[in-house]
Amino acid sequence: AGAARAAGAAGAAGAAAAVRRWRVDAVPIGRAAGDGEGLRGLRIGVVEDGQGVALALGGALREHGAEVVPVAGQGGVTGPLDGLVDLSALRAGHEAVLPAAFPGLKRALVGGVPRLLLVSAPGGTGLHGFARSAALEFPAALVRAVDVDPKEDPRRTALRLIAELGSDAGEGLASVGYTAEGTRVTRRPVPAPLRDGPGGPPLGPGSVVLLTGGARGITAQAALALARATGCHVELIGRTPEPAPGGDAFAQARDLVALRAALIAAGLRTPAEIEAAARRVLAEREVRATLAALAGAAASVRYHRADVTDERAVRAVVADVRARHGRLDGIVHGAGTLRDALLRDKEPAAFAEVFTTKVTGARHLAAAAAEHGDTPAPAFLALFGSVAGVYGNRGQTDYAAANDALDGLALAWADSFPGRVLSVDWGPWAAEAGGMVTPELEREYARRGVPLIEPGAGTAAFLAELAHGTDVQVVLMAQDGPGDE
Repeated sequence: AGAARAAGAAGAAGAAAAVRRWRVDAVPIGRAAGDGEGLRGLRIGVVEDGQGVALALGGALREHGAEVVPVAGQGGVTGPLDGLVDLSALRAGHEAVLPAAFPGLKRALVGGVPRLLLVSAPGGTGLHGFARSAALEFPAALVRAVDVDPKEDPRRTALRLIAELGSDAGEGLASVGYTAEGTRVTRRPVPAPLRDGPGGPPLGPGSVVLLTGGARGITAQAALALARATGCHVELIGRTPEPAPGGDAFAQARDLVALRAALIAAGLRTPAEIEAAARRVLAEREVRATLAALAGAAASVRYHRADVTDERAVRAVVADVRARHGRLDGIVHGAGTLRDALLRDKEPAAFAEVFTTKVTGARHLAAAAAEHGDTPAPAFLALFGSVAGVYGNRGQTDYAAANDALDGLALAWADSFPGRVLSVDWGPWAAEAGGMVTPELEREYARRGVPLIEPGAGTAAFLAELAHGTDVQVVLMAQDGPGDE
């Protein structure tokens, strides 16, 4: 059985050639084009950082003839602004800037502020993903996230921000940073094919893997692939209630259209209740099918109904897993939700739901997994993200911010987590994989000539990454991307 699994893993690595791989690196770029003279006479709002940068920036702006307007939490400003520099992410001991800052950022952009700088230290803020998407929705404005070295002299940082603020929006850079040496960089994918070799993922028949969102969608596919390749124990976390054995009362309605008709025939009337019931039935079917498939592939399978944004619930699941198995060897965080809408129409509650499911969930999992005590340390923590965080996407300021934050957290945790930390920015998967691509969106991708990741190729690429990869952040797509240009 072990030889068969090793052969299966090797075959999976070969099949992964259908999915292209990039590593995301900090690439040096030219200096910011602005010199500050173009700011003369402009009214620039500054959100305080408490670390001296706002004071230095205010002085530098006044030297260039700009009016400085202190801004408290992006609110309470009288009159229009010609620019806004938000330094709140630099505050010592601050809570996460997003999602709390979203209403103020939305107000600024929708209100017509032509220059917006979001300044932070490197880490999991999500501001770069937000800026990448917002820049696509507001192409006439300069929207830019800027990472700075918090140990840098505030005056030097202020002068760099002056240059960024005076730049042309047409430069096309929504995300930049400055290294400790002062080099201006931007993070870009660069081609990085894996080198095939012997062996498979760092798991075996006695290993235990915990997956969030794992009874549905892409992580369900990953769970099945891991179980088939290694025979590991699989533990799943999901918000959908575990369905009762057997089928449902609408077995003949196999798709969403037929199910809606069946629910109407059963007496449901309002569109909202019909849609909610249909989604619930389909979700339960997917969970039931996943659990049945895993029962025949994994050493054991257990489903935990829990919300990953609930720290106590996550810690309880992790404690239960370790109590029963004496170990936890791998974690795959794939839970996520979509509430797509253009920024001007996006509600703060929807933004918060999308962001916290990814980011708060990751924080809770990482903290609980790292405290392994006398049990074996986890071999890996894999965070499933999206290329939306790398490139931005119209209508997805929340989803892009969340996935960018996952990338930042992975880079920050890589040296302290007991096992490997991996952030995978996936390109779109085929609708049959049950991921974030609907059949309608799949047809739109086809019209635009964008190939989708087939489930077998996607899971093979993931197994190969666990077996042979060493990078913290990778992009996996079924097409040539901007990193190849």
